Amino acid sequence: MIKIKLVLGSILISMASYGQHQITLDSCINAAYLNLEFNAQAGYINEGRTHAMDGNNHYNLPTFEVNGNASIQNEQISIPIAIPGFEAPVAPLNVNRVLINFNQTIYNGNLAAKKKVIDSLQYDEQLQAMEIDKVKIKSQVIGVYATVLVVQTNMEILEGHIKVLEKKYKQLKGAVEGGVSTKSKLQVLEAERLKLQQRKTELSFNESSLLNTLNNFTGLALTTETEFQKPSPTLSHSQIITRPELLLLDSKLEGLKAKYELAGNARLPYIGLFGSFGMGYPGYDIFNPDVRPMAMAGVAVKWKIWDWNKTNNDRAQLVIGQSIIQQQRSRAELAFERELIKQRSEVNKYTQLIETDDAIIIAQENVSKSISSELMNGTATASDYTSQLNTESSAKLNKELHQIQLMLAILTYNTLKGN
Repeated sequence: MIKIKLVLGSILISMASYGQHQITLDSCINAAYLNLEFNAQAGYINEGRTHAMDGNNHYNLPTFEVNGNASIQNEQISIPIAIPGFEAPVAPLNVNRVLINFNQTIYNGNLAAKKKVIDSLQYDEQLQAMEIDKVKIKSQVIGVYATVLVVQTNMEILEGHIKVLEKKYKQLKGAVEGGVSTKSKLQVLEAERLKLQQRKTELSFNESSLLNTLNNFTGLALTTETEFQKPSPTLSHSQIITRPELLLLDSKLEGLKAKYELAGNARLPYIGLFGSFGMGYPGYDIFNPDVRPMAMAGVAVKWKIWDWNKTNNDRAQLVIGQSIIQQQRSRAELAFERELIKQRSEVNKYTQLIETDDAIIIAQENVSKSISSELMNGTATASDYTSQLNTESSAKLNKELHQIQLMLAILTYNTLKGN
């Protein structure tokens, strides 16, 4: 069944990636989980849990086993009494028996239920360990995805910048041909355009490298034609941290508590039924030389009344183990709280920066317009104009970067919370 799900998942990924024009962050994360077979691993863990639960039922179920033996001895059992007219019976030298032995537990301190709790918690630990790996992959995918957005945004701004330069180049060329401006100004604009094209080429290689990394994570076929949707996450206001690292420690703590309860079973009585039936030569009457049926049933009681303080020592070790894990959990929770404080500060910082970005961009656009006019009138140099265009582009890029950084800060904050 799990293999069928994997095949279907692969088909869905292939269909989603074929002709892919748009992609979201959640789609990339889910594709990475599927591609790295986390879903399959969870299925195996839950399947193992089911078998473990079924296996523990044997503590309450009857057992049957066939026990056969054939033996020979060097001396017969005899009755050394001489009575006239009476021949004392003699046991055979060889003994041959085939018996079916039966055992049924009546009371064993609810051992099966306690073992089920322990085994189930062990599988919970495996699931939480897997969730820790998923969080690492999620964080990496978010980082690469955000970087792709930054690169693509930078390229868009550069393309706009190049178009403005090309338009101004044409205007200035006409002025040069009319004898109003000098050819050196055209050369400055052309040199700046070539620099921007070179920067665009660098960004293009960076984008390809990032896409290859993302495809390696997700198994998708994302290209430069793919449109990456910008996430709009909302900040989690939950006061509870549900990180898998903490849940793993909780499972370990519960496991030690369950083992503490199980350790007490060593001091509890065991009550059960037992029996056997079959054929033997001889039977229970060893002096009867015929093959005879054999049957026996009874009640068994076992109670360890003294174990030289072993149970108390075992329980003391488990209590110490619980204290250690509780301390580990407290330290881990404090560490996450410190990271949340830091990340919340990042959210507030970028929120405030974005509030002033638009005003800065408008101011820089006005300056660019003024210098553009001055360039055509001969009161500003081409270097002044290109420098101002770079300043304007930086302002626009900063706004986009702040928005992406805010998005990344919120996603990181939510991930730290366990969302």
